[in-house]
Amino acid sequence: MKFETTTNQLLGAVAVAARFVERRANLPVLAGILITADGNRIILRATNLECGVEILVPGKVSQDGTVAVPGNILAGFLSNSHGKSVTAELKGELLKLHTERAEASIKTIPHNDFPVLPRVPASNSFTLKAGDLVKAIRGVAYCASLSAVKPELQSVLLWAEGAKLTAVATDSFRLAEKTVPLRKGGSVPQLLLPARNAAELVRILEGVGDDIEVYYNENQLSTQADNTYYTSRLLDGAFPNYRQILPKSFSTEAVALREDFGGALKALSIFADKFAQVSLSIEPAKKAIFLTSRNPDIGEQISTVRSTIKGDAAAMSFNGRYLADSLQSINGESVRLHSNGPGKAMLIKDASDDSFLYLAMPMNR
Repeated sequence: MKFETTTNQLLGAVAVAARFVERRANLPVLAGILITADGNRIILRATNLECGVEILVPGKVSQDGTVAVPGNILAGFLSNSHGKSVTAELKGELLKLHTERAEASIKTIPHNDFPVLPRVPASNSFTLKAGDLVKAIRGVAYCASLSAVKPELQSVLLWAEGAKLTAVATDSFRLAEKTVPLRKGGSVPQLLLPARNAAELVRILEGVGDDIEVYYNENQLSTQADNTYYTSRLLDGAFPNYRQILPKSFSTEAVALREDFGGALKALSIFADKFAQVSLSIEPAKKAIFLTSRNPDIGEQISTVRSTIKGDAAAMSFNGRYLADSLQSINGESVRLHSNGPGKAMLIKDASDDSFLYLAMPMNR
């Protein structure tokens, strides 16, 4: 095998593929990136059996062939080689790399057992802007559970009706939902994309301005973005029927500037206890939200957020970090808080955009 390409293009592809390498795998070949030179194509593949990528790199192929090499070693050499182009040639069990100012010999990995990346049939698909899918996943993924007790909660739920795709994630203490428009595609069943795999999909799609088509079946989801093909397994499980727990009406509504609310929460974190508890009091008569954090070893702080309030007074306690997390998905100037009083979940929304909602459960202590 022998090929030549630009260092930056190969390094960019290697950097992406290296994120899918399984370094502690029982199958040694999964610790490497598979490189195939075929005709005028240079193809990089990597997978951890949960998700994988195939990346096409333009270049000049002098001799066809296939090799597997450790991704971190290859990336390390390319990032420090300081050359515009790189030539790769397989010599026995070594992949020899040459740039204008550096050369290296990397020991290869036997590649016969490298798994084939699954290709999802085109029978089921939906189309949308790549940027919209990024917004949908990024808007909710931080709510996915970190615990493996309920695997279905370690995922981002994707489903669609009509012309909207909905993304949802929850760890049972808070829940986020984000909707984005579809270009085409009607009903899409519930697809449970593992949160870790969803994060990698976001990184691949960042900066992609075109529409993408997402293919799916019962077990897998895949898409093509520029020269990168991505595929992921889907979790087999039932996501909670979260629509049943969304309140239909509220006794209190408060609207505050996002910057004021976020600034108050940030300041309160200095005095937070080990549970990050923040007491929140909505007082219509004073036209304000009062936020309090208290730590017996440090002290106490009370912050006042001027608000427009309708309905009853309400007081409850929350994990302050959970409240602050909701603001990363709100782009408008104002945030709207909906409450039904003590012991009830609070709904947080962008005051000018109904495409996002966030449900935070109160603390009972």
